[in-house]
Amino acid sequence: MILILRGLIIVISGFLFIFLPGTMISLLTRRSLHFSSNLLLWGMGVMVVALIPALFLTSALRVLILGNRVAGLNQLLLFTLLGSLISALFLEGGKYLFLRWRKISTELLLGSGIMLGFGVGLLTNVFQGISMVGAGLRLTFGDTAQPELAQMASQPWIYLLTSMAALNIYRIALVAVSAVLGGLVARALITHQQRWLWLAVLINAAAAWGYTGIGLVIGNDSLAGNLVAILFEGILAVLAIRALLGLVPAGSVSLDTRKLPKNNQKR
Repeated sequence: MILILRGLIIVISGFLFIFLPGTMISLLTRRSLHFSSNLLLWGMGVMVVALIPALFLTSALRVLILGNRVAGLNQLLLFTLLGSLISALFLEGGKYLFLRWRKISTELLLGSGIMLGFGVGLLTNVFQGISMVGAGLRLTFGDTAQPELAQMASQPWIYLLTSMAALNIYRIALVAVSAVLGGLVARALITHQQRWLWLAVLINAAAAWGYTGIGLVIGNDSLAGNLVAILFEGILAVLAIRALLGLVPAGSVSLDTRKLPKNNQKR
């Protein structure tokens, strides 16, 4: 019975991990942001395209500098920061280039950037949620053959609950921050000021490096690590959601695909 309960908690957490960020989109569409599945899909595509060269460059630099040596904690933190900066540069630059390529009118740029950012955030780590659902279902049927499942079945309740909470709060923060960054990239195009683009790059890198750094310094498999991650990601989520509500006040930002140029709608 305990094993079934643990499995159900993990399954529910997995479904929340996958679908909970959609509530933010629902909240903003009730204000003034018009939903666009087209831009969500383009955001996912931008993330995939940007991720490939970013991972290649990060791996190449790691091999070039470290070779076969085992990296210490300080070196891991440094390379994590470097990788976060490279990924942020490619990702936010990809959003910028896409919005320029689509030649969206100025009054629609902000909403388009936010929806593009939502697409990036929704795809990131979504398979982790699917994996959680699968692991939870296997536990409900008493399957503890794999070490990961055995650990989930035997770990203290407080650790299980805090780890599930940390993952879901991380997911909300990730999607909300990604949407805000899309808005900042769009603002760079609206105002013709590149400082907004560079601000998006720095925020992206800092958020990613902060979460990874917590795992490296405190540990991913510790109660203290879970509690610090909940605090860190909770603050990020609150700040990002507040920023989104500021970017999309009631009745101000529009993203009506019927107003987009015809050549943009066909792409």
